[in-house]
Amino acid sequence: MPLVTSAVTGTPPTTGSPKPGDIPNAGDGVKSAASLCKDGQYYSELTPKDLEWTIANTASTETQTFYLINDQGHFGHVQLIHSNLGIWGTPISVQLTARFRGNGVNKFFSHNLTNFNLSADRRSASTKEMSITLSPDGQKYTVQVTNPPDLIVSLTVERTAKGYKIGEGKSFFGDGYVSHKFWPACKVSGMMIVEGQAHDMAGEGTFVHAVQGMRPHLVASKWSYVDFTGNNAESHRKARLSLIQFTTPEYYGSVTVAQGSIVVDGELVGVAVNNKTEFVKTEFDEETGYNPPTEVNYVWEGKTIEGSKPFKAVLNVKPKGLCQKVDLLAEIPWALRKIVATFVAKPIIYQWYDDATAVITIGEDQHSVTGHVYHEATFVM
Repeated sequence: MPLVTSAVTGTPPTTGSPKPGDIPNAGDGVKSAASLCKDGQYYSELTPKDLEWTIANTASTETQTFYLINDQGHFGHVQLIHSNLGIWGTPISVQLTARFRGNGVNKFFSHNLTNFNLSADRRSASTKEMSITLSPDGQKYTVQVTNPPDLIVSLTVERTAKGYKIGEGKSFFGDGYVSHKFWPACKVSGMMIVEGQAHDMAGEGTFVHAVQGMRPHLVASKWSYVDFTGNNAESHRKARLSLIQFTTPEYYGSVTVAQGSIVVDGELVGVAVNNKTEFVKTEFDEETGYNPPTEVNYVWEGKTIEGSKPFKAVLNVKPKGLCQKVDLLAEIPWALRKIVATFVAKPIIYQWYDDATAVITIGEDQHSVTGHVYHEATFVM
């Protein structure tokens, strides 16, 4: 749930949707972060300033999200969302979403938070019920959630590979923008206590800091998110893959923007913008009216950071481990819901956690890794 996959979503040009003339500079189209890079140099290492919360006074939604896969193969995520509609008289909303799946438990949490504050350096945030604290050296986060008896979280998430952004990290939409910053590989320790049951989350993770500097219904008509970790039992090679992809509404040219990374044996090998989400097979869902995939290929393609070797990764998944079909309008704050519902009939996020195998090719070297993947598909009617 990177930013708007969980918090907000966009809209296709349905009845009542904005027209190009209604959106500032929509005719300028989308300038993706990748399109603004020079000479195909997409990778940029994060600076300390990249980890600051922006908390704009204008319309924006900002999130920090931690995706966790523990050593037993169980999944968790914890997300802090700060939303400002930029409308006079409309309150700012702050929200926690979290999930744990494993040990026979599949539980999702969504709670409004109070007393939001930032540290002096703007790199840590706290509320009455939750805190995310960055260490002085900028290498690890401490995440605390106290919402007894349902959810207690105490985690340390330490970066183990380079953090990155694509170019300057921003894709521009006329007067608005979307920004993503990544820690693609992290060491995780700590606990998630769900309804009184403690779960050791020691394992691996991914961190995403995202900002949507515009109204929530203007960004995208569909989204995908992928977080995979796996290994090869024979060669003992380990790999992590992450991907965010969205397609803009028609008034922004129906442009697909994708950002992803590949980490092998703890090293950030490359970042990719030529990525694809291919629904190989779909099946009609009578409950939602959408056609979610029963088989999907996620594809990463680019060049390595060191040596500019070509790389390609193909992750084939047959979604079976449905976590939830999230009715987006039911989960977001009331004021935000009123805005989005004006333009969006029924946004649904399918969330799965599955076993999967990735085939990774770097130069002449090809290997397969088998593991676990958390992935999402957002559909907007």
